[in-house]
Amino acid sequence: MQQPLVTIIVPVYKVELYLSSCVNSILNQTYHNLEIFLVDDGSPDNCGSLCDNFANIDARIKVIHKTNGGLSDARNVALDCATGDFVTFIDSDDTVSPLYVESLLKLITDNNAQISVTLFNSFFEGSQPKPLPATPLTTKIFTSHQALVNMFYQKDFDTAACAKMYSMSLFRDGIRYPKGWIYEDLATTYRLIAKANKVAFSPLPYYNYLLRNNSIEGSHFKPAKYHSCMTIVEQITQDTLSMPLSVQKAANCRLVSLLFHVLLDVPNSFPDIQKSLLNEIKKRRYSVLLNTKSRPKAFLACLLSFLGLPALSLFAKWGHTRN
Repeated sequence: MQQPLVTIIVPVYKVELYLSSCVNSILNQTYHNLEIFLVDDGSPDNCGSLCDNFANIDARIKVIHKTNGGLSDARNVALDCATGDFVTFIDSDDTVSPLYVESLLKLITDNNAQISVTLFNSFFEGSQPKPLPATPLTTKIFTSHQALVNMFYQKDFDTAACAKMYSMSLFRDGIRYPKGWIYEDLATTYRLIAKANKVAFSPLPYYNYLLRNNSIEGSHFKPAKYHSCMTIVEQITQDTLSMPLSVQKAANCRLVSLLFHVLLDVPNSFPDIQKSLLNEIKKRRYSVLLNTKSRPKAFLACLLSFLGLPALSLFAKWGHTRN
């Protein structure tokens, strides 16, 4: 019987120092029936040439050269070309364990699921990922609504596009990553999970996530963060209105966490943005405070919101000095 074809999508932009490690970790997978897209998103360094060199080494690699359009656009271009039965996303500065694809696919096939999830093995630049646990860990199977609740409360896993495998059928009615947005994963992953019949989760950390200082999330505040945040808040609020109350409460908790995360990043030179974010937290805080399942950080954010913007600004300054 023909093994399922797994598509791997790797957006590539200004990662000359990391790309070889990433691609080699993909080529070293124990599962071999792969379609690998390296999407050169107009990278100004030598990444495009490196991608072409890898394509000459392994016929499974397909290179797409395009003008710069951002992470979402790079993923979407490859999704439109993909022919796999399943798809997974790997960022070009990260690496994966040799068992990454095999394990995620086995979770799907063994449990008749449409999405599988593994954990991140986070490590700082200059260090190495921790060894995988030797002891077998328990797999969890969720319905779509159970998975949404779990994800929005950030219990077993979060909304990142990576460290997950998806049935390609989930993308075939037009779900794509919003171009130009920050937090594009948060805007998209929950929609894929809402369509899935089941989600299978393994607590083994097969995805090695490199923590870099110059990532998008690690950069200085830009108004685009605020605009993306507010658009996502409205989108998720509207999308979850038709879902069970348990999902709505969990989503509200996740949105408060997002709002507070962005608020702590806003300098005092953007007072209107600060006030807008604080007002959005105020509208949602009672729901979080009365929810016994709320995350402690979201609960604390809502308590602090009663003290007003000056107190929150002091807290934000204190938080930044702790880094």
